Amino acid sequence: MDKYLTRVLQLASENPEYKTLSDYLISRRAFPEIEYKPNFSNNFGSFKKEGLFTGNSVRPRGLVKLNAEPQTTGAEYMTPTLTHELTHATENQLIKQYYEIKNKREKTDLEKQFMDNFQKIIGSSEPQISKQIKQLSPEYSQEKSSYRASSVEGLAFGLQNSAYPENVFANKAPAHVDPTIATQLMLLLEQAQRVQNQQPQSQGR
Repeated sequence: MDKYLTRVLQLASENPEYKTLSDYLISRRAFPEIEYKPNFSNNFGSFKKEGLFTGNSVRPRGLVKLNAEPQTTGAEYMTPTLTHELTHATENQLIKQYYEIKNKREKTDLEKQFMDNFQKIIGSSEPQISKQIKQLSPEYSQEKSSYRASSVEGLAFGLQNSAYPENVFANKAPAHVDPTIATQLMLLLEQAQRVQNQQPQSQGR
């Protein structure tokens, strides 16, 4: 790992929200591979998960790409993006964890509570984040429904902006939206982590 990426990870690890994401992914053996490349897209970063057509290009842990040029992009500007992309990786693992538990014949009370809260916060049959954004800010939800107020991006931006409120490149929602989503995700993650800690070390990807 080179000095630039090491510095990005070091700065990110000082943020409590990032650390919560990181600890959960590590416990699931699912912390994604990270690479940076300047101008690979119009976005600051991306997360790709293993899929039917990814072949060997994406490992089971997933791949985070950062759109960064070390000579011109300070590491501090990449930490919010890294947190955003790790939120996507985390949501992917929360979904996997939900279905792992759902497929178990016998479930603990903690697992049942996690499943209930997952349904309320993330949702399985119907995305819940976009519904929450619509309830919190109907006009914003309608205006940004195709991307920023979607369930997937609403979750990632919500945590990113709450973790880094001073981020100059932030794509922010109305004042009360992002903190509400971030708080709910942190509560769900705390519960998911407790469930994961009860599993054999070999479980999780």
